Amino acid sequence: MPDPIDLSRTRALTWDIGGTVFDWHHTIRDEVAALAAARGADVDPVRFANTWRRRMFQELARVRSGDLPWMNADQIHRGLLDELAEQHPALELTPADRDALNGVWHRLSAWPDAADALRRLRTRYTVVVLTVLSTAIAVDCSKHNGIEWDGIISCEFVGHYKPDREAYLGGLRLLGVEPEQAMMCAAHHRDLRAAMAAGLRSAYVPRPGESGEGNDRDLSPQPDFDVNARDFTDLADQLLA
Repeated sequence: MPDPIDLSRTRALTWDIGGTVFDWHHTIRDEVAALAAARGADVDPVRFANTWRRRMFQELARVRSGDLPWMNADQIHRGLLDELAEQHPALELTPADRDALNGVWHRLSAWPDAADALRRLRTRYTVVVLTVLSTAIAVDCSKHNGIEWDGIISCEFVGHYKPDREAYLGGLRLLGVEPEQAMMCAAHHRDLRAAMAAGLRSAYVPRPGESGEGNDRDLSPQPDFDVNARDFTDLADQLLA
């Protein structure tokens, strides 16, 4: 068993939420499946959900590079629905249907072990969202699941999207916290390594099935991360030890 890390200087835990706290895949999949069943459309809801999510990050990269004008996640999600509607004509998605389906991102279900662990962690740390998702998505999904934060920082606030270095540092400036006083908590190796490169500490909590059963990428603990947890409960136990 590795020695416990020194958390004496850690003041803030910054959290990824899309996939880490909120289960985007199954929420979107189930909504698309219900819509397809109601319309008798032959649609693969798993593929639909994963394509929507994958394309969002591709478009986000184009925003980061300057190839596209600044947009928030709601605008990107909604624009991609026009593309997906063309690829799935059997769904017969009207503009109103697309607006309604886009709203599902505002009521994503949380993973069942998230709320209690976050409540526990707030007894010692400042626990805040740091997300590429819109402020409205973060607020609405948190309210939908009864999850309380000490603050919500969308990358909208800092004008840079993760994994850009300035996204992490800009979020910490808003908190008045130095990088060495903060720990990024996420289910994604890339997010954590980018945060570490900006000077933050790292806590990894895997979310098996995030992209649907059988679609997991590498979920292995990483020796360079400060904390590797099995789940949210284990993460809270380690950070409160």
